[in-house]
Amino acid sequence: MVRRPGTGELPAEVTSFVGRKEEVRQVRRLLQVSRLVTVTGVAGIGKSRVAVKAASGAHRAFADGIRFVELAGVNDPGRLEQAVSHALDLTDPFAPPDAEALAEHLRDRRTLLILDTCEHLVDACAQLAQTLLESSPQLRILATSRQSLGVPGEHIVALPPMVLPDPRVLDSPVVLSRCDAVALFLERARAVDPGYTLTAGNAREIAEICARLDGIPLAIELVAVRMRALTPGRIRELLDDRLWLLSGRTAGGRHPTVGATVDWSHGLCTADERLLWARLPVFVSAFDAAAAEAVCSDEALPAERVLPALLGLVDKSIVIPVKRDDGTVYRVLDIIREYGAAKLAEIGDPRDGERLRRRHLRHYFELALRGKASGRHGDQLETWTRVRREWPNIRAALDLCVADPALRDTGLMMAAALWYLWVACGMLREGRDQLERLLARTPPGGQPWSWGMLTLVYLANARGDLDEARLLLARCGRHSPPDGDLVQLVLLKMTGTLAFVEGDPGRTERMLGEVIERLRPRRELPEVLLPAMVELGTSLVWGGEAAEAGRLFLECRRLCDELGETWASAYADYGLGLVAWAEGDAARTAGHARDSLRVKRHFSDAMGIVFCLELLACAAADDGDLARAGRLLAAARAERLDKGLLGRGHPVVIEESGRCAELVRRHLPRREAEQADREGTELGLEEAIAYALGEEAAGGFAVRHDPRWAPLTPREREVAELVAEGLTNRQIAYRLVVVQRTVDSHVEHILAKLGFAARAQIAAWATRRRRGHA
Repeated sequence: MVRRPGTGELPAEVTSFVGRKEEVRQVRRLLQVSRLVTVTGVAGIGKSRVAVKAASGAHRAFADGIRFVELAGVNDPGRLEQAVSHALDLTDPFAPPDAEALAEHLRDRRTLLILDTCEHLVDACAQLAQTLLESSPQLRILATSRQSLGVPGEHIVALPPMVLPDPRVLDSPVVLSRCDAVALFLERARAVDPGYTLTAGNAREIAEICARLDGIPLAIELVAVRMRALTPGRIRELLDDRLWLLSGRTAGGRHPTVGATVDWSHGLCTADERLLWARLPVFVSAFDAAAAEAVCSDEALPAERVLPALLGLVDKSIVIPVKRDDGTVYRVLDIIREYGAAKLAEIGDPRDGERLRRRHLRHYFELALRGKASGRHGDQLETWTRVRREWPNIRAALDLCVADPALRDTGLMMAAALWYLWVACGMLREGRDQLERLLARTPPGGQPWSWGMLTLVYLANARGDLDEARLLLARCGRHSPPDGDLVQLVLLKMTGTLAFVEGDPGRTERMLGEVIERLRPRRELPEVLLPAMVELGTSLVWGGEAAEAGRLFLECRRLCDELGETWASAYADYGLGLVAWAEGDAARTAGHARDSLRVKRHFSDAMGIVFCLELLACAAADDGDLARAGRLLAAARAERLDKGLLGRGHPVVIEESGRCAELVRRHLPRREAEQADREGTELGLEEAIAYALGEEAAGGFAVRHDPRWAPLTPREREVAELVAEGLTNRQIAYRLVVVQRTVDSHVEHILAKLGFAARAQIAAWATRRRRGHA
């Protein structure tokens, strides 16, 4: 499933992890006993890498996931909660992204939250951490910072420099290769010279280089990549001069060696590389080569010279490449960013920063427009996924528009163009926030204001806030320019959508019908035309005109295929499922609903996924499989609760889901109904989708909830299987990254549930089930 951009997933970098084994083990041990662990140290010491490495081995201990929050690009303490909300993939449009909403979401979840780079937000991070930990008993927080957070109960892992060579063995390559600092140097040297080896002839010089760099990982990496052009002896000579000259300079929590080494690396860059380095801090998060060319080029650095300069900075470990499914993006470490920003202020015209930010805005505005037209020009899912990943940079561009009165019209048009990010990709709350900030600073009237207002209406309808939608529509009608034909047509469409959500078929069919007739001939505004067709078709189904609705949905799907509109096509498939259900064909209903769900699982369209799960539940109930219907309804209800969607949707959809639930309650034995409800509720969203699509044999419902393992919970089953492997409770605790008393409690529960008196009985019972015998 596509997740929010830049947040949530643990970062995967191309450089391998060298050394720090004891520190990683220490972090993992502390996470078993402490609810807040902070990895501290000077800039360049490797805090983030240690935290990510420690977390990457702890997935089994956190049933509700590990979420990574990158805070380097968050400069306003007031945006901290929003950044965490992104990482947690919260999409409830009614819950503000504040500490209370985050605490409510995390209250019963076993989650590890990683707050990376807290030093510039240390007070806000400390306050938020304390609030979340007090209200969420199963939450663990792992922070990285140049200073501790100062929260009661915090455990600190202070990273020292890497282990340096023993002066007594400087001539022994075998012994030196086991030293962490030397191993890191060799690993990075081999990145630029794969055949480089440690020999008796170079061992002493390399050991002395690592010692001069004080074992600081970033400093070692910056120097090691110079092995392509310089000998170890020459590097040592240059370091002697530069380090002694700069050794007293330190600022912002930096080790003086780091500052000196960064300065040294800067001096060895070409003029183009130094200029690009000074400009890259305009990106608040990862960026690709195309973005660097578009934003950082000008007469002094033409576009054709940006990529060579960027690759030169990668070779020198100034910029970090990150491999993704859709290509390579680039990251700049905080200390490198700070240095570059300072250099831009030193060497450039005071207006250079403003010009750079405007080019940044122009690039991401163009990206927003490409996403809007992605159906006609490429893979919609791929483009929208990329736009979501670029959210931190898009947010920075919109922030610039809010701050500058001359750019607010641009900001409104950009926010309106991003409708798909807000509605189709699960970012309703972020869209509402951006639009309201811009509209509050813009006088009514004019095209940009009207498009911003209409997009805000779309968001209100999508989240089911009908009162707000009515107020916004009335205001838009009063102030929109009367000569704007498209604005007036979209105003009519949004009014028709409101009538649809209110359950008024007459007004729905009249208004949406007119919109479709006016847009259909030239395929104009597919983002308006196609949803209008889906909404009108759905209204026709509920009005008893299934055949007419079926023709409209088929036409909509043909248009989607012609225009490359993947997201709208999934809604057309859902509509065809409604038609089949109205005609009493449960098998056809399930087929269309699954076709829709297969697409929706790749977007974060929570409402669309819920609709599919509920329709599949109705089909299962009509087909006589009430237990399956009960599980699907419970999974859908859990997702509604999680995303703040209770009571949202067309009135008939809600009514029919209620009818299906009542059917399950009446005709399924009480114990079976309760079990189905419990099993469905326990499914995570991905497992629920896999179960709905019949993929449970691939690791979803049937495996996790195999009845042969009843009455054990999933966690108790894990413990039972480890008992069968011969592990002690202490060993099981270490494997699952939990405290031993938790395992003791699980074993006691297993014994009580199964009526056993000894661990050997658990082992024999679990072994039979693993072999497929009840």
